[in-house]
Amino acid sequence: MTIFLLYFTGLCLYLSWAIRKFEKFRINQHKIQWRVHVNGIRGKSSVTRYVSAVFRAAGYHTFGKTTGTAARVIRPNGQDHDFGRKGYANVNEQVKILQDFKRQKAQAVVMECMAVNPLYAEWLEKKVMFSHIGIITNVRLDHTDYMGETLEEIAESLAKTTPKNGILITSETNPKLIRVLQKNAQQKNSVMILAHKDLVDTKDLEGFNHFVIEENIAIGYRIAEILKIPREKALKAMQDAPPDPGAFVIQSLQFSQYKIAWGNLFAVNDRESFINITQKLFQQYPDYYTVVILNNRLDRPTRVELFAKIAQDLEFARIITFGDYELGVNKVFASTPEKVVNLGNSTQFKNASAQELLKQIVSGIEAQKILLIGTVNIHTLQAEKLLHFFEEQSHGTEVA
Repeated sequence: MTIFLLYFTGLCLYLSWAIRKFEKFRINQHKIQWRVHVNGIRGKSSVTRYVSAVFRAAGYHTFGKTTGTAARVIRPNGQDHDFGRKGYANVNEQVKILQDFKRQKAQAVVMECMAVNPLYAEWLEKKVMFSHIGIITNVRLDHTDYMGETLEEIAESLAKTTPKNGILITSETNPKLIRVLQKNAQQKNSVMILAHKDLVDTKDLEGFNHFVIEENIAIGYRIAEILKIPREKALKAMQDAPPDPGAFVIQSLQFSQYKIAWGNLFAVNDRESFINITQKLFQQYPDYYTVVILNNRLDRPTRVELFAKIAQDLEFARIITFGDYELGVNKVFASTPEKVVNLGNSTQFKNASAQELLKQIVSGIEAQKILLIGTVNIHTLQAEKLLHFFEEQSHGTEVA
């Protein structure tokens, strides 16, 4: 009985301490004038940077945090740094970071949602962010193991971060998905605002030093409207914001007699985003010979046929296979086998150098200019070697 009483007393003391700590967190957190929670499938890190920049332009002492290719904290001067995460990413880190922002007298915070699992995303919104503005960049067919197997189910999952009594902004255009997001906003007494790419003029994109998506800029414009600052001022702030380490640029390099425009889309692994960006690149490089690297990982079998068929529909002139499942790609291109060059784990080039891989990629191409795009996955032995090679050549970067 004595042991039980000691245990019970200890538990009560711990719960009392935890409750007081949470209440203190809520009080301090509510002193931050603007809290923005950025969710979605594509563009979250870029939007976090753009929105942070707009808040800075409006005169707010603003902090941001991204969780993209390399998680970063964005300081009020616009510069960012690696905050020194130890071990694996954990949603609890958002609490400590938000507390740190408050200690530094933040007036606005813009946080990228770091949870794929909708249960964790909802916890982040309800228990950590209590956001004034929620952003859902778009809804794409990805993370189906957590979010659902249909776009409507994924939209419901993303809507878990919709603020209560606030504003929800989205650049999604699918009417069915907009209705899902609108329903969730109404249930939480929030207003939903659409950020359509038509808000953005083509000339607005010229001042960026990285490849930009109009919808992401449109979200920044909607924030500017809420903060009542001129669109021109918001655009300049977004243009001046340092891009995410994973921001997409086209890298130009000379290899043998070929001028190669390299587009690293290895991280763009949903159908719609890959098609949209690729079509824009085709328009930008109309006289280039088009080559795609299908980089398949052993633990991602569902993407093999999907992306092979996308490459077929986009009519790439040459198909390169890295990694695994090369027979699956060959099957899709059974009617045009001459298009496919296998350089992955089933071939003699499995351990080839980046220079040898690149030599095989361009071998026999008569055109002098090549648009080379990588997609499906990031990590395979061949892709990592090629990426390292391109990184060494990065002094020849050309902005898209």
